[in-house]
Formats: sequence, structure tokens, C-alpha cells
Amino acid sequence: MSYKGMTLRFFIEPPEKVMAAEDVYDQWISMLDAISQEDPVFSHWRYAYGEQGISIDVHEKTRVVKDAIKSVREFERGYNGMGLMSFACRGNFSVEERKYHYTENGFSWGGNRRGIFSLRNTRLKQTAWPNYWQVFANCLRQLANVIPPRWANAAPFAYYDLAAFPHREWVGWMALVPDVDLSNEMPFVALAEYLPDIGTLIVTTKEPFDPENEEHIKLARATEVFLADRGLLPERGI
Repeated sequence: MSYKGMTLRFFIEPPEKVMAAEDVYDQWISMLDAISQEDPVFSHWRYAYGEQGISIDVHEKTRVVKDAIKSVREFERGYNGMGLMSFACRGNFSVEERKYHYTENGFSWGGNRRGIFSLRNTRLKQTAWPNYWQVFANCLRQLANVIPPRWANAAPFAYYDLAAFPHREWVGWMALVPDVDLSNEMPFVALAEYLPDIGTLIVTTKEPFDPENEEHIKLARATEVFLADRGLLPERGI
């Protein structure tokens, strides 16, 4: 079995009005905290602070926000602390541990476009291999409880070019399809769970998704075709 790591992408609607950097930060931290108990790789996040990249805890709000604003002003001198803001962090592991458990996160929101919370992980730390699917499914559930998704999925990035539609979003291993109940319409997937007032959580296979496994690819593509036929698979970048 080939495991290529996991990239989780959680898109959210644009805010009703442009946001202050401090408010974008608060939303970011609430999402990080929501998944912190799923596996130790998600429990301690470090932010590269200042020109020297000094590692500090992401919960040091004043320092993190100040540094993030400074970074934006390097490219946008008129930035006044309102509008699109991006934050990034990585798991708190030693150089040796990062060879196996590298984890990074990014969050961008606050302007007039959709926001994205992204999570990349090469390997979980204390979760047994067959239970990887539960961790990532729980991450999607927990994030959706913080803020409703516009679209969300989880798949190895190696699957990107294997998806059924080059112009549409992909499912891969998992997806969270908002505002619909498909729980009784998808017997071919491992899980189609309706989350009340949120949408349907889909898991194509409970095995760790392998982009070199033809059966996994068939399941993912079949799911994408199913969603596209019902107008539920959005175009990329929209």
C-alpha cells in the first residue's frame, strides 16, 4: 500500500463584511482548537515569528497578529489591518520527528473571496493505521461545527491529477457536501453520513487512501461523477 499523506481543504463563504486581522486570527484559532484532540500531530502548533523565523505558540495572539500584518504590508503598503489575512503554522516536532510526522496548516480569510483552511499531514502519530479515516472524518466534523463549509475534501495531493473532472473540485478520500442529505443515496461508498444543518460527510474507503490503488481511484471518481450529475461538485476556484 502506498500512502502519500493527506491534504485537507476546508472552504468557507466570504465574510459578510471585510474583517480585522484580529478577528480572522480568532476564527483560525477556533478551527485549530477544534481538531486538537484528534491526534497529537494536531495538538501543538508553532508560528514562525519575525525575520529569524523564531518558533512561538500560535496562541500568542498579539505577536502572531502583529507579525502577520507586517508580512502583508511588505507587499501591500496601504494595508490597514482590514481585509484578506493569511496565517500559517506547523506541528511542534523535532527535526527528526518531522521526517515522519510533518504537519502544516494555513488559513486565509477576511476579504471579499472565499476562505480556506488547509491541513497537510504526512503521517499521524498515535492513531493506528486502519483508523486514519476516523481522524480525518472527525476533523471535517469538528471544523463544520465551528463554521459551515462551502466545500471540503481530504485526499492525497497526488490524486489531484487523477480526479474525474479537471475543471471541478475533487473528492478523493473524503468530502463534505453542504446543505444536502445523501445518506441513503450512495451505497457504493464506505460512509455517507448526514450532519444535521451542515450537509453530507462522504468517505469513499475506510482504508488509507492510496492514489496508486485502482479501486480507490474508481470509488473516488464514481463519487465525483455522482455529485457532478446532481450539480453538487463545484468548479475549481469558485
